[in-house]
Amino acid sequence: MRTLFNSIIAFTVLFLGSNFSFAQDYLIKNVNLIPMTSDQVMANHSVLIKGGKIAKICKQARQCLDGEAQRIDGSGKFLIPGLSDMHVHVDGLAPLKGSATAEQVAMAKRVQSQQLRQYLMFGVTTLRDVAGGELNLETRDKINRGEMAGPRLYTSYVPMDGDPQLHSLTTPFSNPKTAADFVRKTAAMGFDMVKIYSTLNKETFDAILDTGKEVGIPVMGHLPMQIDFEYAIKKGMRSIEHLSGYDVACAGPDAGLLPTMDDVYQGWAYCTPQKIQQLAEITQKYPVWVDPTLTVVEEMVTEYERYSKQDVAAQYRNAQATLFSEYMFEIFHPRPRNGLKGSREVRLALIKGLSDAGVPLLIGTDTTASGFNVHQEMALFAEAGLTPYQILKAATVEPARYFDKEGEFGTIVEGASAELVLLDKNPLADIANAKAISGVMMRGQYWPKAKINAELAAIQEEYKVDLEMFKAMQAASH
Repeated sequence: MRTLFNSIIAFTVLFLGSNFSFAQDYLIKNVNLIPMTSDQVMANHSVLIKGGKIAKICKQARQCLDGEAQRIDGSGKFLIPGLSDMHVHVDGLAPLKGSATAEQVAMAKRVQSQQLRQYLMFGVTTLRDVAGGELNLETRDKINRGEMAGPRLYTSYVPMDGDPQLHSLTTPFSNPKTAADFVRKTAAMGFDMVKIYSTLNKETFDAILDTGKEVGIPVMGHLPMQIDFEYAIKKGMRSIEHLSGYDVACAGPDAGLLPTMDDVYQGWAYCTPQKIQQLAEITQKYPVWVDPTLTVVEEMVTEYERYSKQDVAAQYRNAQATLFSEYMFEIFHPRPRNGLKGSREVRLALIKGLSDAGVPLLIGTDTTASGFNVHQEMALFAEAGLTPYQILKAATVEPARYFDKEGEFGTIVEGASAELVLLDKNPLADIANAKAISGVMMRGQYWPKAKINAELAAIQEEYKVDLEMFKAMQAASH
C-alpha cells in the first residue's frame, strides 16, 4: 500500500510540475463560426489566435494570414466558445478541513488533476467550484499562470449552513456576527464567492448577504428553506442552485416541510403550471441566475434502480468519486429519492417556465463524471423544451455575464481568450452535436481529436490503478 501511495505522490509531482504556459499561434481556416453573440452560423470564416487570445476574425482566410500561425482546417466544422460547468466539486481536500495527511493531499491532487484534464477533453473550459478549500486557490492561480492544465476556475469556500446543518460537509452558523466574520475571511483569503445552504435562519442569512455586499463578494447557493422566496432573491442572491426555494414556495407553509434531508426538495410535488408561472415571473424581476443541476437529481434513483440500472457515466469517474455517489445515496433515503423521481416532470417544467420568462439559466451538474455530465445536463435542457441556442447560451454566454467577464470568454469575439471547441456537427441543429468534438483550445493550447482520445485513455488507466488501491484499502479495513 505504501508503494502505491509513493507512486501516486511521484505522479502528482511530475504532472503538476509540468509547464503548460506556452501558447502557440493558430489560424482556424474556413470554419462555420457560432460566435454566440446571436443565434446564427457565420459560414466559412477564419479565426486567428495569437498569444492565447482571439486576434482577428475574417470573412476570408487571406485576411487573417499570419506566417507564424499553425493552420487548422475548419472546413465543414463548427466553432463554438468553450463550455462551462457552473456547479462542480474539484477540491478533494475541502471536507478534510486542514487535517489531511501527506498521502491524502497527494490523492486529492491526483483526483483533481484527473477531473480538470477530463473537463477539457469534453470541451469544458470554465468551472465554478461551489464548495472548495485552499487547494482550489493554489490550483486556480497555477492554471492562470499557465503552470497547470485545466479550465479557468472560480471557487467558493466551504458552504455556510444553519445550526444544525443539513449535512456534515457544511459549516454551521447560528450567530449573525460569526457568519459575517466568516464572509470577510472568505473574501480576504481570495475566494470568488460565498456559498450558502438550506437551514440558515433569517438573521444569519441577512448578515451574510449584507456582509457580502460590504466586502464585494457575491453570495450564491441554496435558497434557505426558512426564508421567503422573493425576499431571498430581492436581498441579492447571485444564483439559486438546484431549483431550491421553488420547492418550498410551491408547497406553501401548510405542507409542513422541515429543513431535513427527508423533506428537502419534496415541495416540487406541489408545483402546478400556475405556480411555476408565478414564481418564474417573480424571479425575472431580479438580477439572479438559476442553476438547476438536473443531472444530480437524475442520479437519485429509486432503491431498485440503484442496483439494476446501468450507470452510463461510471467509466468517467475516479474510484473516490464513485464513493461520493454512494454517500449521496446514504443521505437521501429511499422514500425521498422516490419523491424526487416522481417530480421529474415538474423540474423540466420549471426550466421551461423560467426560460420563457427570461430568467438567465446556467449549465451546472454537481456530479462527478467530469465533462461527460455537462452534455447530459444540456440534453435535459433540450428535453425541457429549450432550443439548442438557449442551451448553448446557458453554457457559454451566461457564465461570462455571471462573473462580469463579457467579452473575455463565453463568446467568440476579437480580444477574448481563445477558449474554443471545434465540432464535426452543427450544435444549433441538435445540441447532441456538441459531443462531436474535433478539437479543444484552451488559451492557445490546442488539443486535436487524437490527443483528446489519448488523454482520455490515460485517465482511464489512472482510474483503474486507483480502483485497485481502493479495493485494497477496503479489504485491509475489514
